[in-house]
Amino acid sequence: MIDRTFFIPRPSRYYRDFLIYLFGFAAAFVWGIETSWPMIILPWALAVLCLHRAGLFCHEVVHHGKTASLRGFRALYTWTVALIVMVPPLRFGLPHLAHHRLGVFGTHDDPQYPLVRGNRFAMIMVLLVIPFVVPFTNLLMTVTGALGAFRLERALDRWSTEKLGFSLSSELDAAQQAEVRRHAQVTLVLFAAFVLLLPGALPFYYAVLVAGWALITARIPLEHELERLAQSSGPHDQMADSFTIESPLALLIQPVGFRFHTAHHMYPGVPYHNLPALHEELKRSSPDYRNSIISLRTAIRGPKSVR
Repeated sequence: MIDRTFFIPRPSRYYRDFLIYLFGFAAAFVWGIETSWPMIILPWALAVLCLHRAGLFCHEVVHHGKTASLRGFRALYTWTVALIVMVPPLRFGLPHLAHHRLGVFGTHDDPQYPLVRGNRFAMIMVLLVIPFVVPFTNLLMTVTGALGAFRLERALDRWSTEKLGFSLSSELDAAQQAEVRRHAQVTLVLFAAFVLLLPGALPFYYAVLVAGWALITARIPLEHELERLAQSSGPHDQMADSFTIESPLALLIQPVGFRFHTAHHMYPGVPYHNLPALHEELKRSSPDYRNSIISLRTAIRGPKSVR
């Protein structure tokens, strides 16, 4: 067992890192909508990087948002970045926690294990098509959520899972539906105000969202083998089928602790800021863990090619 101190979050670190990214995005967005081509590339790139990093804190909210010291942070994320990207934490949280569940990870029931290795069509969909589509599907889910049309959502989810290969939603209980509906209604009001007051900023907003989602989907093949589905899985499978990339180059698409993905799957209760130290501890004490460390080049080519 690892030391319990690894599990203790530092709320000040959460607020500091998140607010740096949030204010960085806000400044870059204002700069971008007041700038013309070709200088607009600079604020666009800065807005993408900052929103991407701020958005990844949804992952922390899902795993640690119920911790007493982080409840305020969960509210901060929910009513800032989650409004911008139109994804309340519950939309991401339910399928992601299923992805971590013993017996579900890497099986047919895992909603976050796309088989993109060796499937060129699936890889193209995930890396090149989905980033352009997700802003529209998120807007659609915001409308259905605001209207309380959750039965329609389930029908759309079945269609998108079958035809497009990715899920739009998860089944929600009554309390979760109420939370999602409230968030969707606020999101829709703010989006309508944005369209009415700053219609010329819509293309810039869309371009930022597309690139941000592209960074997120680019991360998917770097985390697991994604070649075949298992019948069942246990704790060792989550370690054996997760990868860690030590190269600082991975920080472009795996910031906020994501490059230590094996340590995260072994101990999902460890906050992102403690993952580097946990990684060093596991590397020192566990030969099996050391086998999960691969280079960025190997992750891109396919870990099976060298294992």
